[in-house]
This record gives sequence, structure tokens and C-alpha cells, in this order.
Amino acid sequence: MEKDFLKKKEEAKKKSILVIEDEEMLAEMYKDKFEYEGFTVFSAYDGEEGLKMAFKKKPDIILLDVLLPKKEGVDVLKEIRESGKWGKELPVVMFSNLESSDYILEAISKYNPSYYFMKTNIELNEVVKKIKELISF
Repeated sequence: MEKDFLKKKEEAKKKSILVIEDEEMLAEMYKDKFEYEGFTVFSAYDGEEGLKMAFKKKPDIILLDVLLPKKEGVDVLKEIRESGKWGKELPVVMFSNLESSDYILEAISKYNPSYYFMKTNIELNEVVKKIKELISF
């Protein structure tokens, strides 16, 4: 049983996640949790930095806040999706404190995030579980 856990942790090291979140404390919480789970974690605290990092690091998945300074999450997702094959296929999980507004519903229909959740309505372990599902962990 312990060997299976260690094997899965080793496999996860091959997986990388980019967390784009402007609330530093929350970003660090995600970073710590995903590193504990064995992921390679990259962090960005605004949309411009996150977009640059996405294209440079080519993570396996992105956890993307909707409301960000410098460039909003929806615009980041739009540019990723329009960048070619990698961007179209990349799993992107969006999250926010916003209720399902017209803005979010439009973004979901246009740019097809892999999943959307409300920060206040989900536990950290559920986020990890969803990320693992999306990249066949």
C-alpha cells in the first residue's frame, strides 16, 4: 500500500501545475498542498505574469483565478486557447469568489475551461482531486 502511494507521488512529479492567484496567502496554500501531493508547482500573482509563465513553462494544468490584476483570468484563458494546439488542449480550472455572473457564464461558453468552482464552496482536497482527475493522475 505504501509502495503504491510512493509510486503515485513519483508519477505526479512528472506533472506540473501553474497556480495563477493574486491572493498570496491562498496561492501559497495551493502551492504547499500541490507540492505535498508531488506536483511541480509554478506560481504567478497577476494575469500578465501568469500568461508569460504559462507559455514559458508549458504546465500540465493551470489553476486560474477569474479576477486578477494586470490581466483578468478570462483574458488569460482566451489567449491560451487561441495560442494553438497546446493551448486548446490544456486543462484549465478557473475559480473565483464571484457567483455565476453573465461574465463568467460567457467566459465558460466561449473559452471552455475544464472546470469552474467557487472558492468559498470547495475544500482544498476537492480541488486536488479534481486536478488529478483532469490530468489522469
